[in-house]
Amino acid sequence: SPNFPMMFGAVEIFTTKAMIAYAMGSWKCGQQLPWGSWGEDYYMTHCLDFLGVGRIADFGVLGDNVCTGANCLDPYTGSFHPFKTIDSWMQCWGQATIKPTTAAPLPAPAR
Repeated sequence: SPNFPMMFGAVEIFTTKAMIAYAMGSWKCGQQLPWGSWGEDYYMTHCLDFLGVGRIADFGVLGDNVCTGANCLDPYTGSFHPFKTIDSWMQCWGQATIKPTTAAPLPAPAR
């Protein structure tokens, strides 16, 4: 799809340069793109494309049960989606914030 990779609402990360480009040129998007029925994730993807801001696909930032799976124990994932009930959210949060156990020290090498 020409829309891939696309922001999809759960988490969107922008560089300072991207936000400066948006601040300076968003009026162009409002006037020149047919954005009226778009969601904000679709709008931002297309507006930033229109303004010449590139995309980076980093699927490690978000653990998403809709597309790639959400392993709440993954210490390298910054956010998890969707957990729409209090119980499922609390369970994932509990797993994500558990303190790692310290491994037993390795025995000293034999001499």
